[in-house]
Amino acid sequence: MNRKREHTLDTAVMLESMAESVLITTADLNAPGPFIVYVNASFEKMTGWSREEIIGKTPRILQGPKTDHSIFNDMRTTLENGKVWKGRTLNYRKDGSEFYMQWSIVPLKNEKGDIYQFLAVQRDVTHLVLTEKKLQEAMEEERKRLQEIRQTNKKLNALIVELNRTLGLFKKYVPEPIVAKGLKQNEEDIRAGEMLEAALLFCDIRGFTPIAERLSPSEVVHLLNVYYSLMSDVIHKYNGVITQFVGDEIFVSFGAPIPIKDPEILSVHCALEMIEKLKDIREELGSVIDEEIIVGIGIHYGPIIAGNLGSDERLSYSITGDAVNTGKRIESLTRDMKNVILVSQSVYEKTIDFISTKPWGEVQIIGKNEKLRVYQVLDAKKPMPIS
Repeated sequence: MNRKREHTLDTAVMLESMAESVLITTADLNAPGPFIVYVNASFEKMTGWSREEIIGKTPRILQGPKTDHSIFNDMRTTLENGKVWKGRTLNYRKDGSEFYMQWSIVPLKNEKGDIYQFLAVQRDVTHLVLTEKKLQEAMEEERKRLQEIRQTNKKLNALIVELNRTLGLFKKYVPEPIVAKGLKQNEEDIRAGEMLEAALLFCDIRGFTPIAERLSPSEVVHLLNVYYSLMSDVIHKYNGVITQFVGDEIFVSFGAPIPIKDPEILSVHCALEMIEKLKDIREELGSVIDEEIIVGIGIHYGPIIAGNLGSDERLSYSITGDAVNTGKRIESLTRDMKNVILVSQSVYEKTIDFISTKPWGEVQIIGKNEKLRVYQVLDAKKPMPIS
């Protein structure tokens, strides 16, 4: 008999001992019901209502202005079908203070299977809800931050595209090596000049003035654009820098603004390929412009002074010095000849193993007291390795 008692559950003791709040009501769900018939000590502690005060009252006494009544929409149907209903909302203690309550309501049935009471197990989840809210707020802040980062990145990418477009356009007017060097320099360095050794190539279209007179302005521009475009491809191939286009003349430096290996050899091979490129220029001009393009090229190697000259509003990369004048004067010697390349002694000495030449002997150059030894380049002895 004693052993039987040991294994018998005392429901009242069990309910009173539970850490969760327990509330039992009548089965009448119509207002003003249901009515509370039992609460345990944990309910009293959680709500501030004593057992004596709350028995006979409706659980709605725990509701208030901020209670979300929408959570009860499916409660009646769920409970009347004998299922467990769960919910969470803001409720109020006896003293009016708010707390979040989460609870489960279970229908209690008699031997016939009829529902005669509802048992609700309740928990104060205020700390959990507030933590969830803080987490949601943090996640929202993070979402906004990421959105701002995306917007900033979008603007930055658009700015980079615009800067690249501007830089690309700028490079059409200023040689890329000059731009690259300028970007690495400070304001003082940009305005500073420097002494360099460079090979200087001058290429001029022979008889361009009468050609231009026979063409319309748009045809002249078309001719020069085709000519400059195809010649520029060759020049870049040999690491040359187009210092400037002056009318129909191209001025190219090999070794300025950035020193390069074997500028003399590169400049001569570049000149030979420029002569070959005249065939492609003639083909591209086609029937639009029925003119043969003939050029003269002069190359000299020597010391130059290079730097950005101008005002605060406008700078221009310039190469000056006696070597520039000498190179131009050598090119002028080809005035009455067809597609001739002339080089100075300083270029010849460095390229003798790479090219075949015909000596012109010593010639008088305008502006020079001493005569210069000049050579005509015929062809290449061996191809130039391009790195």
